[in-house]
Amino acid sequence: MLYKNLKWIFLIVLSIIWGTSLFLIKKATLSFNAYQVGALIMVFSAIVILPFGFKSLKNIQKKHYGSLFIIALFSTFIPSFMFTIAIGKIGISMTSILNSLTPLNTLWLGFFMFTVKFSKSQVIGLVIGFIGLLVYFLTGDFYKGSSEYIYSLLVIFSSLGYALNSNLIMVKLKSLNAISITTSVFLITLIPSLIVLFYTDFFQVYDASSKQVNSLIYILFKAVIGTALAMVMYNKLVHISSAVFASSVTYLIPIVALIWGYFDGEKVTIWQFFAGVLILLGVYIANRARLSSNSLLTFRKT
Repeated sequence: MLYKNLKWIFLIVLSIIWGTSLFLIKKATLSFNAYQVGALIMVFSAIVILPFGFKSLKNIQKKHYGSLFIIALFSTFIPSFMFTIAIGKIGISMTSILNSLTPLNTLWLGFFMFTVKFSKSQVIGLVIGFIGLLVYFLTGDFYKGSSEYIYSLLVIFSSLGYALNSNLIMVKLKSLNAISITTSVFLITLIPSLIVLFYTDFFQVYDASSKQVNSLIYILFKAVIGTALAMVMYNKLVHISSAVFASSVTYLIPIVALIWGYFDGEKVTIWQFFAGVLILLGVYIANRARLSSNSLLTFRKT
């Protein structure tokens, strides 16, 4: 019962944090380019998490190296830049909606790569959630320019990385706690992120203007709360629930993002509201089965 309540608390808190993070990223790009913002997020996150999680690295074994490097590259480093670029081009709302493909990608990747089985209720819920995604997709401004296709693909590729992250934690890193995984991932990405900052001339263009300082505050908040802390919470959520349940947070993020988009001047239509309702309904149906956290996502014997 404790885990059942805790997983829903984590899900709601994470949706608020990550929905708000999209807004912060958008504001940060007013002073720095997308590559600088993405790299700064990872550097700040590493600085915050390493002092607290350094001792947890002793839990890392040789068998974990490959999975951790894959997560660091495809679920953290590359998506950090892809998301930042996409937000600046297609906006907060569309980015968050496209990211809702993560639960579907989690199911299919789990099935084909990790021999995962899933329940009928999960399939029905994900289908309804995907219908909500289509409603938003087809009634929005996606087709106004051909360039949006390219930037939207960045979000879709990122969602594949997040789906891979969830499955790897469930299958390969089940023995590691959330802080060990998070610390190792940001340790791996720290040096490459500093290299990106150096080659994008961040240290030359930074002049400590009020506009840049505000952007740094946005990035710092995103790094501390929206990346480091949220990643620990997410990895913990995967452990106490399932990869599919944890990835369902991407169904709730658009609701938060739509609210921020409204206050930032983005247009919110009745169709977007209807799409959000369908998405929430899909999350409910996908997770309404009264099963233990271990039985929500089981693995076939090969």
